[in-house]
Amino acid sequence: MRLARKDWWQSVARQREQLFLKLIEARAPYQDYKRAVLEQEKALLREARTPGERLHLQQITAKELLTEAYMARVPWDEFGPLLRRCQRLGFADLGDHVHVACLFVQALPHFPKQARQAFAMLAEAERRMKRLRKSHHLRREGTKSIAHARAVAASSGITS
Repeated sequence: MRLARKDWWQSVARQREQLFLKLIEARAPYQDYKRAVLEQEKALLREARTPGERLHLQQITAKELLTEAYMARVPWDEFGPLLRRCQRLGFADLGDHVHVACLFVQALPHFPKQARQAFAMLAEAERRMKRLRKSHHLRREGTKSIAHARAVAASSGITS
């Protein structure tokens, strides 16, 4: 990666972090948060030079919005499309795949009808994670995250 692009990605990270802090300090409701993040994504997409850069920006935005939707406990008609967007765009890395799958399973108390789909997604993330060597830090972290997600679902009476 050329130094200029590395600097650009660092500025993207700073801009995203500044927006996040501004919205958290303002205690912005989820809809305002979503609107601001999507506006920022649109501006950043105009600066992206390659389809790969655009895809990566969309992937990290989709994961961020899904995380905030989970925190805001939005209904399925809002959460479902965000989840499908994450799946359609793919995941930037294995950690993101595990994160999204765990959020979906932990959200099951609000959408119990989606249990089969959520546990299938979690199982797929777990299969991919198990391809890593046992000593790899992502495998250890992912295993803990998956166990926690299952425990949260089980505490609500939802099992795979």
